[in-house]
Amino acid sequence: MYLLAVPDERPTPMDVASKLWARRRARGTREVLDLGVGRTREILSSKKRLLFFVREAADGPEVKAEGLMFREATPADAHVYVRDIGTDSVRTFRERLSDNTRCFLVFQGDQCVHATWMTTLAAWVRELQRYFRPPEGDAYVYESFTRADARGHGVYPFALASIAAWLDARGIKRIWVGVEGENNASMKAITKAGFSAAFEVRYARRWGRITVEEPVGELASDCWDCISTRPRHR
Repeated sequence: MYLLAVPDERPTPMDVASKLWARRRARGTREVLDLGVGRTREILSSKKRLLFFVREAADGPEVKAEGLMFREATPADAHVYVRDIGTDSVRTFRERLSDNTRCFLVFQGDQCVHATWMTTLAAWVRELQRYFRPPEGDAYVYESFTRADARGHGVYPFALASIAAWLDARGIKRIWVGVEGENNASMKAITKAGFSAAFEVRYARRWGRITVEEPVGELASDCWDCISTRPRHR
């Protein structure tokens, strides 16, 4: 059991630098440069949408994947996470773990091929420059990453289904997940794991300023205060 119970806060400049250094070591300088160019273009001028999906934790398909092992991460996994995933440093990985914010890993042999974060409190959504705060009794799954050499083998659906079972055993009712509107591969994996479309949020950026529209969709009213400029503390 962890002692901290704080939201997954917006990264500080030091956190960002630490994360980028870890990403460069794990994935190479080229990816970091491409990431920087893409995000600069996004800040200068972009119009996009985030799609949010939901499923009952207790009601979903069983997803099996041969040769994969799923488990919750602990602070002792920091070095493995940095080596194989690379989106956090040892320090930021350990600091993010709490009673409300967990990380789940999928292994193929000794290599971590996938990582996903989950919170019952709040998580910073970089695209919207807002927090996503799941409704009381629900959880939000985010920042999922599958290594390039493991994609196309059902790793992500397997991780989502395993997380759902883990949450159901602990009394969580529903699970929410967001995905960029143009990420068809992730949407396919999400629906394979039993999620269905809930609502979408459109946003635009122009010279660093962001405009976020109200959520629209069948279940937008179920998550009317999920998108917020403030985290939720419990």
